[in-house]
Amino acid sequence: MGFGKLGAQGVEGGRALSAGLDQRVFDDVAWVRSDGERLHQALAYLTTRKSAPAALAAHGVTADARTLAAWRSSTRTPKAREQELLQTAFRSLRRRNVAPYLTRVLNADGGTRIEIHPADQQNVEAKRRRELRVRRKNVYRWNPIIAAWARQDSLEMEYLWQDLMSELGSDHRSYHYVSHIGICG
Repeated sequence: MGFGKLGAQGVEGGRALSAGLDQRVFDDVAWVRSDGERLHQALAYLTTRKSAPAALAAHGVTADARTLAAWRSSTRTPKAREQELLQTAFRSLRRRNVAPYLTRVLNADGGTRIEIHPADQQNVEAKRRRELRVRRKNVYRWNPIIAAWARQDSLEMEYLWQDLMSELGSDHRSYHYVSHIGICG
């Protein structure tokens, strides 16, 4: 029987781990940013990095330097599709640039603890629910995880997640799908 047939909700662990890293890198602020603030952040980043032109071209942004400057100064506004491409290019370049720093931080002092929140079983019949608790695990080697995350390699993330979960013991398959992964520290 496949996941969710009885009403459980969650995502694959590798995707949840990627989302946790994304949250730490892109959304780790005390306030919620508006779309305009996010666009300004992306444009500021993409106009000040040496590798930005290659990232923009790789994601299909064909704007020249004058257009980017006009967008950044808010004299012109990119179309919705262009904004989406700019955000994708920004996130891709930021992942690549922050990966070495993030690896050092998460590996420091013997690794970093993660909290694994099990799949949401609220919609599952009471007699079919499993007793699952929030698990905590220290991850000692973040290098391959951060490398896969920076490349946006979801298959590798799933493989690495399964490898991490195999260390949990007999109930490791219960955490193939999770509701959330928190990265402590």
